[in-house]
Formats: sequence, C-alpha cells, structure tokens
Amino acid sequence: MAITPQIPFDFFLPEAPRFDNFVVGDNGEAVAQLRALASGDSETGARALVLWGGRSVGKSHLLAAFAADSAADTLLLHAVSIFPADPFVSARILCVDDADRLNPEQQAWLFTAFNHVAQSGGVTLATGQTPPGRWPLRDDIRTRMGSGLAFELLPIPQDDLPFALSAYAAGRGFDVSNEVLTFLLSRHQRDIASLCQTLAGVDRLSLALKRRVTMHLLRSYLNETATTRQS
Repeated sequence: MAITPQIPFDFFLPEAPRFDNFVVGDNGEAVAQLRALASGDSETGARALVLWGGRSVGKSHLLAAFAADSAADTLLLHAVSIFPADPFVSARILCVDDADRLNPEQQAWLFTAFNHVAQSGGVTLATGQTPPGRWPLRDDIRTRMGSGLAFELLPIPQDDLPFALSAYAAGRGFDVSNEVLTFLLSRHQRDIASLCQTLAGVDRLSLALKRRVTMHLLRSYLNETATTRQS
C-alpha cells in the first residue's frame, strides 16, 4: 500500500512536546516535580531547577512541556535564541535550554535575569549535559544554578525499548505487534524520543486511513517520511 498524496504533510511532523507524550522511564521524580511546579502545586523554596543528562534523554522535551503547561508567566529560551535586550523580565519562571552552551553575553544576561526572577519569588529552570557545577560558564552562574534542585535524566535502557514503546502505543489507544516493533527498532535510530514520534505519526495515519498499525503501514510511513525530508 502506498500512502496517497491526499495525506496531509502534518502527519510527518513531530508532535509538540507535552508531559503526556514523554516516556517517563526512571525519571518519575523529575517529571512529578515539573508537573507540580507547572500546575502551581509545588513550592520547593529553590530558585533554580536543573535537568541534566546526555543527548536524547528528553531534557528539551520536558522543558518545552513545562513551558506549555505552566500556569505562571513563563519565558522559554534556547542557547541559539536571541535573548531579550532587557534582563529584567516579567516572567515568574525562566526556562533556558542548553544553558551550558551560553556565550559570554548570554551568561551576563542570565546572571541579571536569574537574580531578578529570584527576587520576585520565581524560579529559573535550565538544562545541560552535565551537573551545573561542571558547566563551562561563569562561576556566579554555576553557583546559582547549582544552588537548587538538580535531576539527572536517564535514558530508557535498550533492552527496555520494546516494552516502553508498547506501553506508549497502549497509552494512545492502539496495539503494536512484536513484528512491528522489531522492524522499527532495526531500521530507526534507537532513542526513545524519535521512536515515539514515529509511532505517533503512524498512529495518526492509521486513524486517517482507518487501518490498523501493521508492518506494511509502518514501512510505507517510514519511506514517505524519508522522501518528505529529502524534498
């Protein structure tokens, strides 16, 4: 079965990061803390919260999910962002993705912004690949970001990927066979975020076509995705 041209391009775009489409694994404590803070049900007293870990463990996903769900005024920035000229931001919660990669000008901005947000009773959330004490930044930034809560995000173990993907599919309301999982894991980069994005896209496509998620549908989806990326 070939995917017809009438299928919208949106089926091949990643879903927006949300708490509900994050595979928690061994990161339950970090996710619970972020959910509580986003809903306004948590008051830790800490003025900094850091998520750290290697690539593809979900740091950026969780920070974006937090910003999307936050009940408070939240500003989300990335190391590649153009930072606001004025560091005296009105946001109660400041989120900085890849904070360990900030350039000197961004670090100076963050130092002032952090102090302003903290004095207003707010919190600064940041991500990095190592604990904040090891970030190659100014000492005063490392000290401030290291003064609060820090959670290491752990990847889903490779042996647990089939179970995690089955659970993810079940949470979306569809079953995925062992044959489909084996095919997906043998032909796809093996990080949980990319794998789940693929399953989500196949799920949306199966609903549009009113067909089950089969290996044939998955193969067609992957082929069409590759073609879309090349075009």
